[in-house]
Amino acid sequence: MTPPRSAGDSASREVLVSAPTLKFAIGAIASLCAVLIPRLLAALAQRDPVSVTFITPEFAGLAAAFSGLVGLVVTILEWRVPRAPFDTFMTTLGVPAILAGALSANQNAGALQEKTQKANELVDALSKETGIAIESPKTSPTDTGRQGAWADVLIRPVYAANDDAALRSAEAQPPFAIRVNQPRYLIVLDRAATQQDAETKASQLTQRFAAVAPGQPLSTQVQRQGAEFLVVVAGGARIKADAILEAVRVKNTYHLTPTLVQATTY
Repeated sequence: MTPPRSAGDSASREVLVSAPTLKFAIGAIASLCAVLIPRLLAALAQRDPVSVTFITPEFAGLAAAFSGLVGLVVTILEWRVPRAPFDTFMTTLGVPAILAGALSANQNAGALQEKTQKANELVDALSKETGIAIESPKTSPTDTGRQGAWADVLIRPVYAANDDAALRSAEAQPPFAIRVNQPRYLIVLDRAATQQDAETKASQLTQRFAAVAPGQPLSTQVQRQGAEFLVVVAGGARIKADAILEAVRVKNTYHLTPTLVQATTY
């Protein structure tokens, strides 16, 4: 004898969907949600007064075309298959979300690279305008291998100093953000052939800076690079943009034109 059907069983049977048009609609709506909701939430969280367009007409058209394609794929995969709308929606939501996240990360990386390139072009123009030279790293054969390692042990590199200025740029960046690996530069004030001469010059420069700008002391350090010792501004190696801005400040404040030298290690 067949047991009687309850009202709940009949209700659950009524919500199963097998019509291709409804499958297409569910897939398209799920895809639109995965693509548009992240940008809508970013627009709602925007507090900067600068006008930002989160959804351009081109992006909206691409989202509509992509949603139609996903809806068509869902219709084919679940052709005439009775299934609850919630199950179809959640299954469809995953793939567009992954693709949208990958596309967003790719766009962000491209925009960041373009921004970095423009910043480097501005730095080069500012370098020519102010007369601050930018040099490539200098190394010598005697600095390689074991002798270079002993030199690092005996002479502490500037970039290893736990100085607040050295960490300022790194702390300003979000820890989980996409970053562009850039070469770093030392702000060189003077050079010497030996460490003793470099330390003497560093002491003289410190006294000179104190006399020129009493309320704005400038710390210096000695950094060995290649076959020479460099007297550099304390704070370690900086990215190119930060280094040129600090170099311009040093030139305007202390009336000394520094040189940017790319650090071999940072």
